[in-house]
Amino acid sequence: MRDARPSGKDGSSESPLLANVLKVAVVLVLVGLLYLDVVRFTGSPSPTVGVELTITQADANWSVVLSVLPPGKLPSEMFLLLRSASRDITVPRTSFVNLSAVNWSRLHVQYEKANAAIVEVQSGDRLLIAIAPHPSGTIIEISDERSILTVDTLV
Repeated sequence: MRDARPSGKDGSSESPLLANVLKVAVVLVLVGLLYLDVVRFTGSPSPTVGVELTITQADANWSVVLSVLPPGKLPSEMFLLLRSASRDITVPRTSFVNLSAVNWSRLHVQYEKANAAIVEVQSGDRLLIAIAPHPSGTIIEISDERSILTVDTLV
């Protein structure tokens, strides 16, 4: 008498129900992982406040005064990048804390506090940028650790 149970290729008996349950479980795990990735990357980020700049020419330097800033940002959390008019990077992404008199001869950019008693970057702080190495048409990009806050052109 023959056994009525289905058998696999190797002669062992397998349950089609068990195989289907495992397939569904694997699909559910993959969908769950995909959901977690999507939620992580599209979760509501903290609102970003842009930066407004006032650019003027002062002697042999550009004076870039910062206003409307994200609150509570330290100079180590704000970055400057300069590009020539032809889009070549002339000053790589550098934190404001490194835009000091010590690095002036190399970068030709200096960050100055409006009020040295306040450690955060604040409205009224400015960047001095030498005109000779960074002429009119130079693109200025200010960012924080998460996003670009403003892009403007020195004119």
